[in-house]
Amino acid sequence: MREMHLKSTRTYSIFNKVIGNRNLDPKNLKRIKESINEIGLQMPILVNQNKSIIDGQHRLQAAKELEIPITYIVSKDSCEQNIDQLQISKKWTALDFCNRNALRGNKDCQRALKIAEEWFTETNGKFSRINILALLDKGYNLGGVIKCLRNNIYEININNAIRIYNALKILSLNNNPKFNSYSATNSRTLKRMDRLANGLDLNVIEKITKKNYLICYTNANDQYNYLMDLYNKYNKKK
Repeated sequence: MREMHLKSTRTYSIFNKVIGNRNLDPKNLKRIKESINEIGLQMPILVNQNKSIIDGQHRLQAAKELEIPITYIVSKDSCEQNIDQLQISKKWTALDFCNRNALRGNKDCQRALKIAEEWFTETNGKFSRINILALLDKGYNLGGVIKCLRNNIYEININNAIRIYNALKILSLNNNPKFNSYSATNSRTLKRMDRLANGLDLNVIEKITKKNYLICYTNANDQYNYLMDLYNKYNKKK
């Protein structure tokens, strides 16, 4: 049985932030402050024996700003490594895990975040940071990106990712305004195509873009089959 101790204090400085924990979300903080003003602080924060905040950094900040006591639970069993599993109000994303790993010294995550910011800006936000992290991942098990990041074994393949990114940029020139080449489905589709083609030929991608009114399928396999059929068609005409 877990050993926990419930306490209360106004000395907010006794608490420490876990390195790699998510930054405060202003919208979430505003929502919590409004809730506290209406019904009071209903849930204590959770800290370990070193007073590091495992869950509740928004509640702590709200208590500071409202100048009210913060109730907290000291748990001997709460571990910083499991912080993402204990924060259940808002699940951790691939971006959250990547930021955590980068702060803890993971070079691949540091580089991936830099590239993600650059490509996100270049595409005016059409290519999301999370989709960029998935593209950069050297693995082809697309559902395993979060698992790799959670376990801090994420590695990037920059050369493949740049080639696929260039292909996505070419596809974005298509004249269908409803076709977002930077969607998660298209990014994953081109990553799959790149592997099977042993490297996409960008000249073929240009032919696809110029000669077809590209469309989007909701089903990933349908999208893959559609673009792969076009790729094979124009690849044979080289």
